Amino acid sequence: MTPLRIAYIVAHRVRLFLRRAFQIKTRGVKAVVLRGREVLLIRHSYFATDRFMLPGGGVGRKETVLAAGIREAFEETGCRLDNVYVHGDFISNGEGFPDHITVIVGETRDDPMPDAGELLEARFFPLDALPDALTDASRRRVIEIRDGLPPSGEW
Repeated sequence: MTPLRIAYIVAHRVRLFLRRAFQIKTRGVKAVVLRGREVLLIRHSYFATDRFMLPGGGVGRKETVLAAGIREAFEETGCRLDNVYVHGDFISNGEGFPDHITVIVGETRDDPMPDAGELLEARFFPLDALPDALTDASRRRVIEIRDGLPPSGEW
């Protein structure tokens, strides 16, 4: 295991501990990145390494959710987004603290180039052949968007 991966693991655990201990509300964004009839999914290097999920991260203090989603998708995968819009807003308490997550949708023509420190993998999957190892929340969002459904409200 590389020192950079160890640093990501430690930082993630400290962040989770503090957010749980002080019930810090967070503001995050997830990006559904489409390329034709494919969706971009990632695997992190520092948590849930066996699960695919949508790229995303935190929203900066003076940043819009669209700008944050575009930035996070690019930082994590190297993919630039066009035709970006908000799909919906969700609340998750799954990690032991309130997390407000906005899901955005955008299109790319780029091939993913995953951030080697943060990600183990970033690749496209056909919208009708999602991997079994996809997180439940990511699966719900992709299916909603694929099938033209409104946000369910459940993270």
